[in-house]
Amino acid sequence: MTTVTPVRPGDRTAVAGPGLPPGRVEVADRVLEKTAQRVAAEVIGVDAKGIDIDIASGRDSAVIRVRAPWPIPALDDAAAVRAATPVLEAATAAQSELRSRLTRLFGREISRVDLTISGATAPQRKRVL
Repeated sequence: MTTVTPVRPGDRTAVAGPGLPPGRVEVADRVLEKTAQRVAAEVIGVDAKGIDIDIASGRDSAVIRVRAPWPIPALDDAAAVRAATPVLEAATAAQSELRSRLTRLFGREISRVDLTISGATAPQRKRVL
């Protein structure tokens, strides 16, 4: 649910764009959580249903906590295992990407993204009939 709150005269925190009345837009926490969940799923490369999001937000910034399984290559594919990026390196890159994208989407500074890897998920084998 999105609500628009009118700004009182003299409130210096509100900035209106060209042709827009001054005000503030407040987005429900659930909307932010769902958005963060879908962005995390895309960045990490797993199903959004397996990702838990917790957002601690203030007026100008937020901390995002992500708990998700980590994708790994099929363990019987030696070439894919050798070519895989080390988990710590990939997780650090994912944190940075999440922080950047969520800052842009939420319109407020994301001061930190905490990423907890809750397990591993390998690609499903497809049966050929």
